[in-house]
Amino acid sequence: MKRYLFICDFDKTLSFNDSGVLLSEKIGISEEEFERKLTEVRKRNITPLGGELAYLITNDPDYKGKATKQLFKEVGARVKLKKDVAKLMKTLNKGIDENKFCCYILSAGSSEIIITALKNILPSEHIYGTTFIYNDNGKVRGIERTGAGQGKVAALDYLREKERVPRDRIIYVGDGSSDLHVMLHVNAYGGYPIAVSPSPYLGHISKRTVLSDNALSILAPVLEEIMGYDENKIKSFFADIGHTISEWSRVKTDWITLED
Repeated sequence: MKRYLFICDFDKTLSFNDSGVLLSEKIGISEEEFERKLTEVRKRNITPLGGELAYLITNDPDYKGKATKQLFKEVGARVKLKKDVAKLMKTLNKGIDENKFCCYILSAGSSEIIITALKNILPSEHIYGTTFIYNDNGKVRGIERTGAGQGKVAALDYLREKERVPRDRIIYVGDGSSDLHVMLHVNAYGGYPIAVSPSPYLGHISKRTVLSDNALSILAPVLEEIMGYDENKIKSFFADIGHTISEWSRVKTDWITLED
């Protein structure tokens, strides 16, 4: 029996929407204004990739003093998860061919939001996000720990040591800029990074890119390249858990820019 560390990002990896957008709307800030603020923070390089929302919450005048623990929980309850997130975690926790998977979430998003969104799906102690410090009224007054940039790498190394899993048995699934450092880290030590968005910079780093609105699709490259299943066996596996693969387009993507 082999043990694997299966780690997922959250926003737009297991969910359809960005929790930062939902939080901003609750505070009274439009999605367009939120995106403008994110772009400005990134241009200034004042926070790790993925840590922009935490910076806004603790420093931007439009956010500062408005985020609370209760508000995070309300946002978490509104997050729309991709299909079959619960079945994905249940399948991995059960194990595949006697192989065991230790499942965790590593995210730059608020821990409170993710814990609420994944209630009854994953234990809170398996969720590592950005942790805020609150005052007596429950309002955010600072950041205890961030899940962005090198913070994700440090958390991943901690979990690897905790679960005693070799570096080449780490599977990491992510979708955006906050996953860049940790994917490079996983790749460098022979692990298996999977991208779930068409971002070109992640495509170069990840072993596979999987695009689907169903979280179970993440299992396809795991079954094929780690478990050694052929295509027919993969289709049978999905059929056994109640799903038919109706379409499976497998192409190599070349990202090319030509200039005169």
